[in-house]
Amino acid sequence: MENFCLSGWTTILQFRLFREHVFGSLQLSLTLYQDFIYKMEFSLKFWGVRGSFPSGNSQIAKHTSCVELDLGEGHSVFFDAGTGLHPATLNRKFKKLSICLSHFHWDHIQGFPFLNGLHQNEMEIEIISGFPDAFERLSVLFDERFHPVPADFLKDRVTFRIMEPGQSLALPRDLKLSLAPLNHPGISFAFRLDGKLSNFVYATDSDYDPVTIEAEKLLRQADYVVMDSQFLVGDSFSKAHYGHASFKHSIDVAARHRVRHSILYHFDPNYSDEEIFLMEAQALDYSRKTYGDEGPKIILAREDQGLQIPL
Repeated sequence: MENFCLSGWTTILQFRLFREHVFGSLQLSLTLYQDFIYKMEFSLKFWGVRGSFPSGNSQIAKHTSCVELDLGEGHSVFFDAGTGLHPATLNRKFKKLSICLSHFHWDHIQGFPFLNGLHQNEMEIEIISGFPDAFERLSVLFDERFHPVPADFLKDRVTFRIMEPGQSLALPRDLKLSLAPLNHPGISFAFRLDGKLSNFVYATDSDYDPVTIEAEKLLRQADYVVMDSQFLVGDSFSKAHYGHASFKHSIDVAARHRVRHSILYHFDPNYSDEEIFLMEAQALDYSRKTYGDEGPKIILAREDQGLQIPL
């Protein structure tokens, strides 16, 4: 009996030690995993979600195109440089800005001359573009007929990186950037960031009719896509030649490419906040009724809210 009790207590002790080892390891693994996910999450901030020109009366869509992905350690990637670029850089210090310009229509570059710190050398600035003449295009903003400060400083102050479809550019934190042309008057470029966990695509200013072969590859099974959704359905018929899409068409394109999250963006400058919220409601209803669980999750881009996305 005495030997049995001793043996029994030994077994119980061994089990407890085993349990503590296993569950301790699991807890450690969970902690490490959560830490890994936290480190791979990026803050996505919408500083400008309007098309064409700003709207001072809005609470959610005041500025023209500008989206920031914060890489941490003072380095941010900006997609377009509309008027939202000014508040985005106001009272902030950066070590480096990488600005991906989809194209050079006014609402995508209006904020660049007013970038806080543009004329100071403490911050590194690079422009990433699919246009070989990006420097000449951007220099127009600083023509003395339109702006008091000439463009002479640009070549020494700003680095221009010209990309072609099929190329990739390495960015910090194991991210890779690629681009593809979109159907738009004068051409626009979509950008895709690929990380270890997922990807992010900025694909605005297009009617997606058609979607170029190169853009098909960028959109296919993308996790988060900022998509041109300038119009309510009725307005899209009278403005079909503008080179922009209705929210309905952008959802159809997203669904066809198996996009997981479709972010409505680049709203008509004449729309009130109420009309933009109406677009959101109609988009949610359309996606649910048409595609059910197979369709993209709809997100409304708004300047008073951001997203945390894993990459």
